[in-house]
Amino acid sequence: MAQDFKKLARNVVAGVGGAENVTNLTHCMTRLRFILKDESKADDAKVKNIPGVMGLVKQGGQYQVIIGNNVAAAYKEILPLGVEGSVAQDDAPKEKQKWTPKRVGMTILDAIIGTMTPLIPAIIGG
Repeated sequence: MAQDFKKLARNVVAGVGGAENVTNLTHCMTRLRFILKDESKADDAKVKNIPGVMGLVKQGGQYQVIIGNNVAAAYKEILPLGVEGSVAQDDAPKEKQKWTPKRVGMTILDAIIGTMTPLIPAIIGG
């Protein structure tokens, strides 16, 4: 069943007190992270009961609505509703790092570990 992200976006924005109550919105891998002007305008029970919302967390001055893996689609539908958004810290372009012998070695080791880890259960089973 395909999820209606436009409806989810409208309901979430209404649940947090409307677009005028949102100072900023970012997202991470599973959560919409709202910074609200007045957190008392948000209706926690309403937000938790929206189909497609998995939960709600209030932490570090953020009102975090847990959406799951489809958070990017919900985020894209919320922005046209007049909510001010920005790139999350995890999504921001990172500064290029200089290649050092230590970094090359760690990259090679990470690649080896990544290819061997799935084989461990088969080796143990054998």
